[in-house]
Order: sequence, then C-alpha cells, then structure tokens
Amino acid sequence: MVLPGQYLERSVVVGDLDALYHRGKREPPCVIASPHPALGGSMISPVVAELAWALTRAGHPTMRFDYRGVGASGGQSRHHAGSMEIGDVSGELEDLYKITDQLLTTTGMPAVCAVGYSFGAKVALEAAQDARVSHLVLVAPPNRLADFGELNEVAKPLLVVLAHHDSYCDRAALQLPEQAKLEVVPHADHFFGRGLTEMGKTVATWLRGDRPEYVAPPDPPEEDSIDHREVELEEGPDLELDPDPK
Repeated sequence: MVLPGQYLERSVVVGDLDALYHRGKREPPCVIASPHPALGGSMISPVVAELAWALTRAGHPTMRFDYRGVGASGGQSRHHAGSMEIGDVSGELEDLYKITDQLLTTTGMPAVCAVGYSFGAKVALEAAQDARVSHLVLVAPPNRLADFGELNEVAKPLLVVLAHHDSYCDRAALQLPEQAKLEVVPHADHFFGRGLTEMGKTVATWLRGDRPEYVAPPDPPEEDSIDHREVELEEGPDLELDPDPK
C-alpha cells in the first residue's frame, strides 16, 4: 500500500535494461544516466538516487536505469572493470535512448531532460542534439577523463553543476554556451559526500525555471488513515512567569 506523499519508485524492465520509474505530471520527464559502469557505477549511486528524489519531489516523472552489463541489465559492457577511461559511449547512449522512448511513451510528454552524473554526463551530452531531448543537466562532468568539447555547441537549456573540489573536472577548461547556467556546490568533491542535498535541489530548482511551481494533487485518503498535518505558528511575545502566584 502506498501512503499519501510516500516516495515509491516502480521497478520496470525496458527491453533488457533494469530501471526504476516514478510518476509525475510536470514536464519535462527526466532520464538519469549513471556514473562509470567499469567503476561500479549504477542507478543506486547516491548522486543518482538523490537526483531522482529531488526531481520527483518537484513533480517530474523520473526514470533511472542500469547500463547494459550492469546489475540486472542484460548485455555486456565494453568497458573493462576498474578502468577509468571514458572512450566510446555509443552503447550507453543506445541504452539512454531506449529509456527515453519508454519514458515518453509512459508519460505522453514530448521530450525529456537528460540528466547525467560523471560518466553519465558524457552520455547525456552525446544525446544533446536528439529531438527527444529538450533540456540537459550535467553533474560533475569529468572533462579530465573525457572530451567535453561539444559542450559549447549545445543550443538547448543547459545546467552544469560542479563540485568545488573535483579532481576529475577542470572547471577553467569548460567552455559553456551563452545560455548555459553554471552552479558550484561548495565543499563538495566529485562524489558529493558533502552537498548532496544541495546538488539535488539545485537541479530541481533550475528545471522549474520561471514556470509556476507544480503542486501535486492530494492522493485519495486511505480508509482508517490518520491525517497528519504540520502547522506553523506565528511567534508571540515572550512569556514571563509571575514570581508571586498569589
């Protein structure tokens, strides 16, 4: 049973790919690409999970997934275990497109926001010119390990979120297009051991843009459920105790 306001992703299989989906009514739906499969990167990465949580709370449908050869996904990764190299990501790009098609079919929406973290940022960037992608979010793009030269050619709404202390990203070498927005999370490293919540909020806030904030309709009440509400009280004057109660 799903309680009102409860966050619950549904496990789905898209072809031979394992994924987690959460419904939402706010456009665009978000496809979230995971970090490096050769280094244990998967859809249960803390950064990927936080992105799914933050975007779902903002009202967007989300789908995160495991690349081929990762977790329960079928197929075989071309990346050797333990390798930090980021070369040909065409296989992972095909996986992202499969998930994109599934998410668009499920939601009936016209295009997705491609969100990529670390290795996933390279995969998302490769999808930037596709008509099915309307927005692009790159979190901690590792431009010391991969070529991000195409970044300045992106003409779509683009957000780049960097960690302040990221040994895999050369901030000065990133060439952003004019319409892009750059955010730096202070005190964070590439893995966002600190600043994880702020990173998720930054992405969700940017994607909301100038549109009015989406407010999800209330779920129908469950029978015999107790309605819990938070009430904010205005501050009043300080109370003083009467030392002489007589």
